Amino acid sequence: MTPVFSDLTVHLRTDRSITQFMQENVSNTNPLKIICEDTLTGTIATYGSLREDALRAAHSLRYKYNLRADDVVSIISRSCVGYIIAAHAIWAAGGVVSTINHSSTADEIAHAIQVIKPKIFIVDAFVKTKLDAAMKLLGADLYNNCQVITMVSRVRAYPLFPDDLITKTHRIEHEAYVLDGKDARKACAAIVLSSGTTGSPKAVMLSHHNLVAICEQLRAHNTDNWRGSMKEIFFPLMQEKQATLARIVPTIALALAESKIVSKYTYTDLEYFSCAAAPLKPFVAEKLRNKFPGVSLCQTYGCTELSSCVSQSGVRDTNASLVATGTLLANIGIRFVNEQLQDVPPHHPGEICVSSPTIMMGYKDNEVATRESMLEPGWYRTGDIGYLDAMGYLNVVDRIKDVIKNLHVYVLLANDKQLFRFQVSPTELEDIIGQHPHVDDSAVTSIWDDSEATEIPRAFVVPVSSMRISDHKQLAKEIQDLVISKAAGYKRLRGGVKFVGKLPRNATGKLLRRQLRDEVTPRAKI
Repeated sequence: MTPVFSDLTVHLRTDRSITQFMQENVSNTNPLKIICEDTLTGTIATYGSLREDALRAAHSLRYKYNLRADDVVSIISRSCVGYIIAAHAIWAAGGVVSTINHSSTADEIAHAIQVIKPKIFIVDAFVKTKLDAAMKLLGADLYNNCQVITMVSRVRAYPLFPDDLITKTHRIEHEAYVLDGKDARKACAAIVLSSGTTGSPKAVMLSHHNLVAICEQLRAHNTDNWRGSMKEIFFPLMQEKQATLARIVPTIALALAESKIVSKYTYTDLEYFSCAAAPLKPFVAEKLRNKFPGVSLCQTYGCTELSSCVSQSGVRDTNASLVATGTLLANIGIRFVNEQLQDVPPHHPGEICVSSPTIMMGYKDNEVATRESMLEPGWYRTGDIGYLDAMGYLNVVDRIKDVIKNLHVYVLLANDKQLFRFQVSPTELEDIIGQHPHVDDSAVTSIWDDSEATEIPRAFVVPVSSMRISDHKQLAKEIQDLVISKAAGYKRLRGGVKFVGKLPRNATGKLLRRQLRDEVTPRAKI
């Protein structure tokens, strides 16, 4: 199909830093409105205090820690008020924010440091030992040359920073990092690790324009989703704080749908859930909708290389399917291509390619990977398979690297044995398996079968807790029969069904299929 472009367009200036954008307050939000609250420590940040604290911390970063424009600062921390202040302080000082997952191992942190090459670290005290171990792996010279700022956890007016980072004596708005007369598209604001479509983690460089643009696009697409009065928080806090919005990932969606604690509270102000980070399976979406019948379930789709999302659904999208990720944001173009990188017919699945002002600057120090990630100039290849339905909603089917490829099926036609090649979508089979009432979770991946010299599908199933081990063999047969009844013959689970206690997922609920592939042995059926 020819490229499809959003029917929304918003004018985007290209000369603003994130700090300048933060000062504008286009929604006229009250500076006393709480933007973030740490319920464990009691610390809060308001719109007004975030600006003030970030500017004060930026002053210390410049003059005490000698941070200069374009210097990289890595934050390694749990989610907290201090994390937000740190990021905006780095931007206000003209630095580049680098985020490293605090749950990473010392080896993974060491790899990230080698790729990102930060000058300063801002690290949560609870994970500093892992940073120390990572730095030692990299050698004494690097360890001694890097500055480390440790965030401390205690309740006070300026939380989670050493006293010398946030000072109360400076007001420095005139020193905030600005890009007047400069091109924000060429000014790097953030470096975020991403696996891309293939290979080991790469350092995605996002510009100030990328991040400002996504904010403008989201607001233009659905003002109800992004109005200044929205609140988000969970369980008793959703009741106490009268939350109107809850941002979730699929694992949280499932927990909400199945938790008995949910019914102990009322959520009279809750308008919608916004689910992102990984595909939401239909059976989970159905459970959540049944548990919260008056709350809209909205989804977004995007990736790190596109700065955030490119489509989102909202409270107005009452006709969207349970798993549709909504309509295109402002200024977004989309197209779908086959393995030969040719455009596919309308409403047919293909690799999702996106044109947007939010496309990354590129992978740091990796021109080859940057070039390979583009279909052509201005069009980023996401590595995801999807399609636009007749109503213009984007549906994401699978990841290209997860699809079971080169499936060989020999068919006898008029005494002539012919070879056919098919592709199997793991997500499609998982959706079918999830319909069985005794299945709690499932994943499908490929194993190699020497006898057929091809990849074949195998299911990994987490049975409901009440299921006895002695009943697993019967359950496996029922799952096999269910797939046969609902999918084409070449999609049957020829690799068998394997029962596991849990599936490997990351913190956002994204299934780690590679770990499953690494753990399996060829064709051990039940």
